[in-house]
Amino acid sequence: MTHELPEDNQIAARIVARACRKAALSTLDKNGAPYVSLVTLAFDHDLSPVLIISGMSAHTVNLKADPRVGFLFDGTEGHPNPQTGPRLSLQGKATAMAGHDDETRLRARFLARNQAAQGYTSFADFSLWKVEPSRSQFVGGFGRAVWIEYPFGLSAETLKIFQTGEADLLETIAKTIRTDVVSIDPDGYDVVTNAGWSRLSFPHPAQSLEQALSMVEKITPP
Repeated sequence: MTHELPEDNQIAARIVARACRKAALSTLDKNGAPYVSLVTLAFDHDLSPVLIISGMSAHTVNLKADPRVGFLFDGTEGHPNPQTGPRLSLQGKATAMAGHDDETRLRARFLARNQAAQGYTSFADFSLWKVEPSRSQFVGGFGRAVWIEYPFGLSAETLKIFQTGEADLLETIAKTIRTDVVSIDPDGYDVVTNAGWSRLSFPHPAQSLEQALSMVEKITPP
């Protein structure tokens, strides 16, 4: 991530995280020792990480015993000195979503970003998890390090608007603008083409579906 981030640390932190489709996940093993693994993920509109993981994985075994987790979202690619690049460390608790009202919606958000996962996420030993964030530390480079509390500057009203209206908004975008937008949130949208997945950030957070639609219309496709 080499483009200039907004001065608002909450917005900058969200942009860095949402631009990641993989992250380092830290869980605690049976001895209370940290265990770090690589996971692919998606995000709910409120920046809650969403995972589909195998029950045979060490991190899943750990989560079932202790739900506390940590993530590192790395936005330093392209920086000659990674210490000058942005990253976000996020803390939270993971919950298995089997039987939850949001299970279908969250599974769809994960698979929209990770379409290659279609082949294995339906296996019986794979399960959907959502992490409820508590706080995060955003580091934007030397001298720019702040702790940010959930919900990271996002209002409950805006989140409800996007959660309930995303499906209709994506349908409108597909009919009128472009057919490769697979998910959208207040900070931007995800695109999947033959070339792969990409993330496009809005110039400023959208407060309504109409604002989001207008900004999608103005952003040049990758």
